[in-house]
Amino acid sequence: MPGRSSARPRKNAIVARVAVSGSFAIALSVLLISAPHAPSVPAEETPAVALAGVALDAIDVTTVLTAVAVLAVVALLRKLPYGIGVVIACTIGAVVTGELVRELAGSSVSPEDLPFGQLVAVGALLGAASMVASTSWRPVVLGLGTVATLAVAASALAVGSASIAGLAGALMVSFVWWPACSIVMLYSPEAAAREAHNPLDTAALAVQRKMGRSR
Repeated sequence: MPGRSSARPRKNAIVARVAVSGSFAIALSVLLISAPHAPSVPAEETPAVALAGVALDAIDVTTVLTAVAVLAVVALLRKLPYGIGVVIACTIGAVVTGELVRELAGSSVSPEDLPFGQLVAVGALLGAASMVASTSWRPVVLGLGTVATLAVAASALAVGSASIAGLAGALMVSFVWWPACSIVMLYSPEAAAREAHNPLDTAALAVQRKMGRSR
């Protein structure tokens, strides 16, 4: 029963990812409710602070969309079914969620304690890149991505744009979307095999068939 034996580990992986995603969503809610409301203290203007500000300013909408486009091309070149959709969902979904949280909780939580937008974007891009990278490149992606994430977090603290709570909230937003989107990629090898056997049997058609059966 190879089909049944392969389905069980995937089911366990799905349950684990749903649990991780849900746990971070709950933790984010608790963090926002219990966030301290200390007044912000502006950082002293030093060369290091100025450099940190320049680095943060470089992470804008254009930068994020460019990175998403590059990762989508990688998914396309690697012929990963669902890859492009997962890249877009993980990155744009996390960024939009972070902005919604900031909008909804902005009146009750100080700006520094809200999820820091640039860190949300970097964390989401790291998650998306890890899902479309090859096995040999994944450790490099995770290593460099972690360094970039820590650099953004340190820069935000240096300029006073975010507190520890704001940085933690940003990472929680990213980790809500990362495991959730990785569930979809569990089905990518099967979709790739189908497309290799029949180029007309795409992942999109597979999703359409599943939705048709569920009605």
